[in-house]
This record gives sequence, C-alpha cells and structure tokens, in this order.
Amino acid sequence: MSTLLLSILLAVVGGVLFTLIGLVSGTDETATMVPFTLLVILLGAPPVAVFAFFMAAVISKHLTHAAPTALMGIPGDTMMVPLLDYTETLRRLGVPHIALRKMVSGGVIGALIAFPLALLFAQFLAQFADFF
Repeated sequence: MSTLLLSILLAVVGGVLFTLIGLVSGTDETATMVPFTLLVILLGAPPVAVFAFFMAAVISKHLTHAAPTALMGIPGDTMMVPLLDYTETLRRLGVPHIALRKMVSGGVIGALIAFPLALLFAQFLAQFADFF
C-alpha cells in the first residue's frame, strides 16, 4: 500500500475513532491519543501516516469535546473549562445549540489556520534535522 493511501486511511480511522472518544467527557488527550498513536507507530506506519493519524485525532477530538460542554455543562477536556460560564448562560437562555455551533465553527477555523502553520513550521524545522 502506498504511503499516501495509508496516510489517508489512518487519518480517517483516527478521525472516526477520536470523534467517538471525544463525545465522552473527561477523556484526556494524553490518556487516549498517546496509546493509540504508539500503536500506529508500533504497527510500522511511516512518519507521514503517523502524523496524519495524530492530526486527525487532535482535530476531531477537540471539535467533539464542544458537545458535552455546550449541551450538558460538563467540560469535555481542560481546554473547555473557560467556556463553561458562557455555555451555562446560553443554556439558561434556552439556546445551547447556538453555543455548540459557535464552538465548532471556532474549532474549524482554528484547525484551518493551525494545520497549515504546523506543516510550514515542520518544514522549517526539517532543515535542522541533521544538526539535532
């Protein structure tokens, strides 16, 4: 299997898996992402495929953590704790769906900005690989 197909397959698997895990409140990133990423590495995936899996996992997990925070007032992870006051206010007003929509929209915009910047930064750091 080519590296590109394997990368796409692992990104889809990571996205689906961590979408389901992200809906469960309290599933910490370190406790869930690291073991699965280590499993992908130990299965012999090339570095590009591991990166694709990990980025898909991070993005999907953080987008789905908005659902328990906005709808139930239970923080999905530590990054959602500052949003609890705002979501509580919107829940009392009867519009938690607006909070959820805004949180997911912000996450998508953040991912569209952060992912290309991460790739550019990785490309820049790759120049110094032999030195380190």
